[in-house]
Amino acid sequence: MMKKLTDSRWFYILVSILMAFVLWVYVGKEANPIATGTIRNVQVVFSGLDVLEERGLMISDGASQTVSLNIQARREVFKRLSQGDVTVTVDVSGITEPGEQSIPITTRIISYPRSITSTDAIDLRYTSPAAVDFTVSRWETKEVDVLAVFEGSVAEGYQRGEITVTPQRISVSGPEELVEQVDHAQVTIAQEGLTETYSEQCSYSLVDLDGGVVSSSNLKTDPESVLVTLPVEVLKEVPLTVNLIDGGGATAENAKVTIEPADTIMVSGSQSDLEGLKEISLGDIDLSDVYGTNTFVKEIELSPELTNVSGITEVTVTVTIQGLATRTMKVDNIEIINTPGGYEAEAITKSCSVLIRGPEEEVNKVTESQLRIVADLSNTDPSTGSRTVPVKVYLDGSSKVGVVGDYSISVSLS
Repeated sequence: MMKKLTDSRWFYILVSILMAFVLWVYVGKEANPIATGTIRNVQVVFSGLDVLEERGLMISDGASQTVSLNIQARREVFKRLSQGDVTVTVDVSGITEPGEQSIPITTRIISYPRSITSTDAIDLRYTSPAAVDFTVSRWETKEVDVLAVFEGSVAEGYQRGEITVTPQRISVSGPEELVEQVDHAQVTIAQEGLTETYSEQCSYSLVDLDGGVVSSSNLKTDPESVLVTLPVEVLKEVPLTVNLIDGGGATAENAKVTIEPADTIMVSGSQSDLEGLKEISLGDIDLSDVYGTNTFVKEIELSPELTNVSGITEVTVTVTIQGLATRTMKVDNIEIINTPGGYEAEAITKSCSVLIRGPEEEVNKVTESQLRIVADLSNTDPSTGSRTVPVKVYLDGSSKVGVVGDYSISVSLS
């Protein structure tokens, strides 16, 4: 019986198939053995972030991290793993309160490339770290002021103005504990030797109450830069002057003028605005109104383009007449002109003492007949009765002697 079996052709066919299968299994195991290895830099992916955001929460720390997976699998599986992405997915949609979180890394949250099927046996031995640790914080937004600090310098003969920042406030958003630390934003200008206005779009730093810089890596700001303008103007010392009008026998040569508290002021402005500015006039002073020494209070007025750096807005001008003689003369030559129609005018004042001034020799030559008083009633109220009206005193026949002061007389209308 045994002999017949061994002589059978089918017997040898079956033995050959069996030996081929055994050889195939043996060779397969030897060519694709089970190996152990570590997959490094596996990216941690968070899902459910939109749900977290709807609750006013965010991942403030640990949002970007990687882990290492130590696994055991066939060598051919390792080859396929290297051809695709391996990720660890953490679902945060179930988190409702801020705080520290720790999610253990298990096979359930590990995703392998599509080329890996359920028949590919992968044994997760351990992970490093063993859990995904992260922090969930409450999302907060607030506005803070933007302050500008100048740590540079302007060139000699120039002056800087006030720094302006546009916009003056920015929005800061992020984890509640970080946003709470921010007191203001700060821009620092460090340019040296400025000779013209500085205007640039600048970035800024977030600063806490103690002046320390707050890291902005986990914060969002809007806008990300601000426009900073630092006016730089020319600084110039300009003298103050008065325009002396000859009168009362005196000219500018006879007048001593002092201006207090200062006869110059510092003015700032653009180069073009200051280029032609040689002096600042305080106005006119009629020397016929000055007898001996008189003082006048004058305001300093500048064009809108200029700035009074000294801060002196008014001065006292003292004018003293020197080197001239004076003489008081009685004048009774009084004339009334431009009497209102239908009225008659009569001078109640019959004579007036008038002060004249000039070089002593010329003053002594003047006679009373050279002086006359004229009352012009063209602007008087046309009503009956007496009133005081200003008069003009004329000195005829002398160009070097003049009348000093203002005069008036009483006139009656009927």
